[in-house]
Amino acid sequence: MNLIHTLENQLESINAELSELPAGRLEVYKNGRWDRWFYINNNKREYIPKANLELAQNLAYKQYLSLKKEIILAKIESLSAASIELEYATNELNKFILNEKYIKLLNRNNSVTSKDISLWLSEPFNQNPAHKEKLIFRCPSGHYVRSKSEVFIDMALTNINLPFRYECELQIGNHLFYPDFTILHPYTNKLIYWEHLGMMDDDAYSGAAFSKLRTYQLNDIIIGENLIVSYESSKNPFSIFDAEETIKLFHLD
Repeated sequence: MNLIHTLENQLESINAELSELPAGRLEVYKNGRWDRWFYINNNKREYIPKANLELAQNLAYKQYLSLKKEIILAKIESLSAASIELEYATNELNKFILNEKYIKLLNRNNSVTSKDISLWLSEPFNQNPAHKEKLIFRCPSGHYVRSKSEVFIDMALTNINLPFRYECELQIGNHLFYPDFTILHPYTNKLIYWEHLGMMDDDAYSGAAFSKLRTYQLNDIIIGENLIVSYESSKNPFSIFDAEETIKLFHLD
């Protein structure tokens, strides 16, 4: 299947989801410490009470899908030598995902059916104790992470109900590591680690990153088998689309 065909299938899936969501759109305003939600439809503006959380979530998800649809359309037209700016569409989706007014509404898939998975998620674990003050980026799942790119990974995993832990301690010999994400495969119950390498144009950072990956490999944590590695640099930023595509390439979706 060629890339355009794959994108067209994704577009069809998004259109099917959009057809099931309510008409109109959402507006969110800050009111002191609280958010106020409004439903805009047919030039009418109605306040959405907190009791109608589902409507606000559906409208936020509709906007997310609509922005994602623009990226896919831009990719299709870009591959067809059209002039739509793919980078602009990607940035618009990323800005929406990271907007604190909407981020709380985007976690719609929070149910876990497997007993084993539920137990794993509820077990306490040692988390990276270093520089907790840098956990400043809030994800739709409620987790706090260290970078915008990790928000995208958290969201991509959450959206398809993949159970994971953030910066869970991993002991190898006498050394402790804290992979960015530790995923419990829902079918095999095997652990998969995800490291996102976010400053690959920094020599010291990239050197330390490759050293860690070598240690992983020597201890049977292998890229493509039980280790996912994603990269970015200042010239090649990471997006929610990249996170979702990485999951698909690893056949976790």
